[in-house]
Amino acid sequence: MIKRVLDNIRRVDWGRIPAEYGETLPRGVTFTNINREKIFAMMIIVVHLPFLYIDYYNWERAFWSVMPGYRYLCYLHLITIVGMLLFLLVTRFLRINSPDDISFGHRALAASFAVFILAYCSAVSIADQFIHKDITAFIVGMFAVASAYLMGARMALAVLLAPCAALLYALNYLGTDPHRFKGYCLNIGSIAAIAWVLSRIFYTQYIRDFINNRIIDSQKEILARQSKEDFLTGLFNRRHLELLLSQEFARAKRYKLKLSVAMADIDHFKVINDTFSHQVGDEVLRVIASLFRQNIRSFDIIARYGGEEFVLILPETDLEEAVMVCERIRRAVENHDWSSIARGLAVTISLGVTDDMSRENYEKLLSFADIRLYEAKNGGRNQVRY
Repeated sequence: MIKRVLDNIRRVDWGRIPAEYGETLPRGVTFTNINREKIFAMMIIVVHLPFLYIDYYNWERAFWSVMPGYRYLCYLHLITIVGMLLFLLVTRFLRINSPDDISFGHRALAASFAVFILAYCSAVSIADQFIHKDITAFIVGMFAVASAYLMGARMALAVLLAPCAALLYALNYLGTDPHRFKGYCLNIGSIAAIAWVLSRIFYTQYIRDFINNRIIDSQKEILARQSKEDFLTGLFNRRHLELLLSQEFARAKRYKLKLSVAMADIDHFKVINDTFSHQVGDEVLRVIASLFRQNIRSFDIIARYGGEEFVLILPETDLEEAVMVCERIRRAVENHDWSSIARGLAVTISLGVTDDMSRENYEKLLSFADIRLYEAKNGGRNQVRY
């Protein structure tokens, strides 16, 4: 029976966490809750400082002995200020800088704060029965927690109903007038229902905003990657290559560093497309891109320049070392098992290398590497010229 009720409550929770955000979203919720609670704690301390003056005034006028509720309120105010200070100290000690820092202890801390606020407001309303006989503090606490503390449907039900039951039990224990008590039951039940609905609205809105922001961030990341990557090979595209090459050329010029640039071209690539199909040609481009990545160094830069041409930037590398890298790439392409793509397929690559930093700009340096590439093409292909 209880399980059926809980399942029905879960179906009502239109703010359930989507499966793909099962880990990141709860961390974000707790991170948001703790940040809100820190602001809430500071506000409570500021608001309660005048209350302490009023408590002192009531004590000085001997109201404590006439109406003990004033004494209880003073104790509650002091306990609340101390509790808020301890909460702020704990959060400062934990150094919660991002959702990635969130753990189970942080979730327990955030939930404890909400429970403390509701317990405090319930206690104030009980103390008020000795003075004004109202439950204004309880109403304020319920709506504050429902709007500021993000929680799922079942947790909201438990967090909001527990103080309601405790308050009604205390009011009954204090011998509240039966007619007034019936009014309290109706009011407190209505407040709990409205607070629960409010919590669902705020929680659902947070989830929607969270998902929308994630979608926007993902789209931005895709657009940023597409602006600098070649869609077929995953290498840098020509536009981003020219940006990187201009930066490396300027750095090499300024600090008198070595810089080598190589241009590579797949031999007889048009014949491959015409003989084996363009799909095979695309797969050849992808495989060669992978072979480049496997045979260059971590700080080298490889890009698809266009068609079947590639450009390799080798920072802080002299011509001799650059030729060694290019020769390693050439052998890797030549020795690769191309029959796994198409029977009878064989692929080779020609490369031209230069490290002539006497050129005026990076375009001239790249043009000189292109000249060396054509020398490799005219010299029989499947070779490195420098």
